[in-house]
Amino acid sequence: MSVKSDGSRVAAVESNLGSWSTQRAVIAAGSWSGLIATPLPYQVQVNPARGQMVAVKSPAPFLRRPVYSHRGYLVPRRDGRIFLGTTVESAGYDKSVTVEGVQQIIATALEAFPGIRTFPISGYWAGFRPRVDDGNPVLGATEVQGLFFATGHFRNGLLLAPITAKLLADLILNGNSSRLLEAFTPLRFKKGEAHERP
Repeated sequence: MSVKSDGSRVAAVESNLGSWSTQRAVIAAGSWSGLIATPLPYQVQVNPARGQMVAVKSPAPFLRRPVYSHRGYLVPRRDGRIFLGTTVESAGYDKSVTVEGVQQIIATALEAFPGIRTFPISGYWAGFRPRVDDGNPVLGATEVQGLFFATGHFRNGLLLAPITAKLLADLILNGNSSRLLEAFTPLRFKKGEAHERP
């Protein structure tokens, strides 16, 4: 996948399915955002952080709301499952579920609720969160006209999706750049200045 330019403007997006002419492109590919080639003279570093999860089946209503601790969480689902999470690992794009990861998740859940000890395990999996070294998402315009980023939300993608969409839509469609975007600019990679989390 790549974004092509004509001078200093976006001209096309190319993938294994073909090429599409466009004047605007938003890189919002989560953990894969850093793999998309762009005409920028620097790379926006977005890396995958593996998170393993375990699901257990509650034999009776057990939790009504998510429960969070400093080490993990339990999230009840309507079908009676409870999701236990999670790990944060630098494992590249390896989606393996490991004994160590599952053990850590279960130990954390048992600290909060020893009663789940007898619940059957109904599943386990791993996914990726888009992580940036400085801890901040990458949001906004680049020096290539028509090239924008909306990625790197790490653990908060679902929570920040509505405000990200609103701010980026206003920027792309109306040219209005909110001050809220300043700390998250892709231009910080050009300068080599990593911003700390606000």
